[in-house]
Amino acid sequence: MNTSIIVLLVLSALMAIIVVIINNKIIVKKNQVAQAYGSIEIYLKKRFDLLPNLAAMVKKYMEHEKEILLKVTELRSQVESASDEKEKIEASNQMTKVLGGLNIVIENYPELKADKQFLHLQYEVSEMEDQISAARRAYNASVTRYNNQIQLFPSNLIAGIRKDEKELLLEIPKSDQKEVNLNQLLNS
Repeated sequence: MNTSIIVLLVLSALMAIIVVIINNKIIVKKNQVAQAYGSIEIYLKKRFDLLPNLAAMVKKYMEHEKEILLKVTELRSQVESASDEKEKIEASNQMTKVLGGLNIVIENYPELKADKQFLHLQYEVSEMEDQISAARRAYNASVTRYNNQIQLFPSNLIAGIRKDEKELLLEIPKSDQKEVNLNQLLNS
């Protein structure tokens, strides 16, 4: 066999191996993004399972604060009925704002703050918010690794052939990063 043919076959095999390795890396990164998003959904589901208990406890002490309970219920159903990731994330962010505002309202009810069941429930909600925050950070890290993978050479060539698109990071808009004004939130 001719030496140039052997060299050509070896280079072709080497290129095929490189393409397969790069393709597999892209698939791994894409699956990590999906897994990270799945974790967020699990925590959101867990949070929404806790909300009826929180709402019942708060309702017991604050019958006249029905607007908050209605807003929590409305946002909960928005998240459950959301058809895509962006809608779920947006409703989840609104829910985070309402729950933060709920803590402000609770400050006006010392008998509620002292109730052991409520304290336990409040701890669970706080813990859940921390877990959701951690899951969001993990998701953003996965998205960043995936986006880097599909944008850097030579992976971008394979990603272009695969028609892989850049994933969006979960970002909290600057307007949502300020102190929560519960009255404004409930009257909007």
